[in-house]
Amino acid sequence: MRLGGEVEPVEVLAVDDFSAGRVRRIAGVTVERLDITQAGEVAAVFRDFRPEAVIHLAAQVSVERSLERPDQDVDVNVYGTLNLVREAVAAGTRRVVFASSAAVYGDPQRLPVDEDHPLKPLSVYGRSKLAAEWLIQQYAQGTGLEAVILRLGNVYGPGQRPETGPVVARFFLDALSGRGPVIHGDGQQTRDFVYVGDVARAFVLALAGPAGVVANIAGGRATAIGELAQRIGRLVAGSPAPRYGPPRPGDIRHSVLSSDRARRLLGWTPRVGLEEGLAATYQWYRRQVAKAVEPVAG
Repeated sequence: MRLGGEVEPVEVLAVDDFSAGRVRRIAGVTVERLDITQAGEVAAVFRDFRPEAVIHLAAQVSVERSLERPDQDVDVNVYGTLNLVREAVAAGTRRVVFASSAAVYGDPQRLPVDEDHPLKPLSVYGRSKLAAEWLIQQYAQGTGLEAVILRLGNVYGPGQRPETGPVVARFFLDALSGRGPVIHGDGQQTRDFVYVGDVARAFVLALAGPAGVVANIAGGRATAIGELAQRIGRLVAGSPAPRYGPPRPGDIRHSVLSSDRARRLLGWTPRVGLEEGLAATYQWYRRQVAKAVEPVAG
């Protein structure tokens, strides 16, 4: 599909450093190992493939890790984005669709948070994503490059790995391993969860929609972390009660986003509710845990 909406064969190249993901989980497209912080590697892949459009998902996404290694956030999220957008312009790429984050808003001054909300991130991670947004928008000015920025809520769903800190993945794996999930704080803090399939659809729409859009992509419902733990506990029979730990620095108290702009400009609304999404996610994690404990045939 071309950006104008014409249907025709599409050649897709996926690049990743596989610091968290697994190459075997990507099917149907060409895959190359690439470190976005290495300018020469990024230049080579743009020169050879010359993409018409780029979906930029590469990032260090763990708020916890950003506190321990802020330099990694700057290297990957800021300088990595600089490498990408600079080479996109040089290669004549028409559009970059960037996965940003609700973390750019910081502690909400009003709810739901719309795209005109003040941008005051509390964490190094949030600041690095905001800096990446700025770089993409600056390079888009006067170059012909079209920029679309999607600010994501808390994405969850099948296939998510726990190493980067997503709460749904951690809660399911704790419950399936017979451990009570760890809640940081009192459990009353809220997040806006959005199913991965809905997020993927938003990126497809953003490839063909209007240029210059900055839009929230979220479920539009505030869910308390304690409620999330209860829902997962009901799905995983025999799951122990949650354990409580101190709040994490840099975590906001409440978050729910307005996705009205995405609906108006991209034609996107979430289709998968939390109950349905958690049920599908549970089945995926249950299968993964079962595979891990299966005896090896002799």
